[in-house]
Order: sequence, then structure tokens, then C-alpha cells
Amino acid sequence: MLKDRYFYPLAAIIVAAMIVFALSLGERIDLTDREIWDNGYTMEGEELVRLTAQPGTQAIYVAAAGGESAFARLSSTAARESLPPGPGVFAPLGPQYERAFATRLLRMTVTARASRINPLEHFDMGYFSAGSGDSGWTRRELTESWTDYSIEFRPGALTAQQGLDHASVWPGEMAEVLNMDVKKIRVEVLDPPS
Repeated sequence: MLKDRYFYPLAAIIVAAMIVFALSLGERIDLTDREIWDNGYTMEGEELVRLTAQPGTQAIYVAAAGGESAFARLSSTAARESLPPGPGVFAPLGPQYERAFATRLLRMTVTARASRINPLEHFDMGYFSAGSGDSGWTRRELTESWTDYSIEFRPGALTAQQGLDHASVWPGEMAEVLNMDVKKIRVEVLDPPS
């Protein structure tokens, strides 16, 4: 077992590597602010393979089959309190989104359900940025059918510390390996400039 002084730096390096890997899987980086204000950010279907899970959480992509859309099955494999603070399972939004979303009123929506296999009862969702402020975690109760769960949040102005924003889900707090399914993550701008 690793000592804390080795575990936490190693965990931080692993999370950073996962973020770089997730961004390398094809996110457009030439979007204008106007395109982002008008269209927001959506991850669904085959794009769910880009969901990134910090150590202690997992995301398994389930391809569309039998008339059901593709989704990701999320769970916690370690107790949340035993892990360094982090984004859980997240959709990484590149620096162009951080720039366009700064100071805008955002609505983050996660389309999710309790999994049919070892169902989870609740999850936390939040929007996190590199330096312009975080929403913090908001708890939601899961149902058996696909449901849209939303929060609204306004990040602050950009700071010198720019990087990635995260549309994040934390699937349970304990290492019970209970599951939730996510079909879509969407972030939209509610007050785009005219």
C-alpha cells in the first residue's frame, strides 16, 4: 500500500494524464465564442467514451443495442472521503469553453437513471473550472427511468490560471460499486450576449 505522500501526487499525475488523453480523442478546438454561446456543449452517444474517471470512480461505455441509446455506466470503487478532492467522472471541456462560459449563466443537465444492475440511489453533480469558480456538488435522487437533472451556475471572470472546465458527476460516496447510467451531459448558456 502506498503512503499518502506518494499516493496523492501519483493520483494527481494520473488525473492530469487522463484529462490530456480525453481531450486528444477529438474535441473541436476551433469553435468561436458565438458558436459555443449558441450551441453550448453536449456529450452523448459514442462521445460518452470520452468520459474521464478519476481514480476511485469508473465509467464503462455501453454501446447502443436493442433499440436503446448508448450510455455510460458510472460507479465509485473507493470511498469518496478516502480520495483526494477531484472531479469524479467528468466531461472535459477545453479552454475555448472556459473562455466562452466565463461570467455567463450556465445550465448543466445530466440525463441519467439508476442502473438496472446494482442501482445507485443518488449522485452528485457539479461544474468546475480551472480558476473562475466552481459550483460545488449538488445531490440528486435517481429514478428508474431516464430523467434530466439540472443545476444553474455562473462562473467568474477568467483568471491567469486557465485550462479545462469539467461537467462532473460523482456516482455515490462509498465503495459499494452501485451503478448509475448517464445518457447525456449538456451545458448551455442561458444569457448569451446579443
